[in-house]
Amino acid sequence: MARAVALLVAMIALGACAPAGVAPPAVKTQPIAFVPDAGGIQVTGQPGRIDFGRTDHSAIPAMTRLVGSGPVSQEACGALTSVTWPDQTTLYFTAGDFRGWSSPTGSAGLTCGGA
Repeated sequence: MARAVALLVAMIALGACAPAGVAPPAVKTQPIAFVPDAGGIQVTGQPGRIDFGRTDHSAIPAMTRLVGSGPVSQEACGALTSVTWPDQTTLYFTAGDFRGWSSPTGSAGLTCGGA
């Protein structure tokens, strides 16, 4: 028992040595089918949506679950911030609110392309 406690204490101490701001690697999951539309993102075959106006703190994790992996880039474009995933879906935010999307097949709402 004492050995298990010592091992646990050592693991906690080593974890505390990780550099600040370094997140653990993202776990890839199976993508969930979705369709971007005029009001945001619709989960295929389910009532779930990521609607325009949703905060970046909830829209980005929700989109990450749909795509199956985290964003590959985040950029500023005038007053907009864009966040892009590996499938080339990009969500656009102003003041932390989801305002538009673009993908290889189209766009809706506010985007850096002016849609």
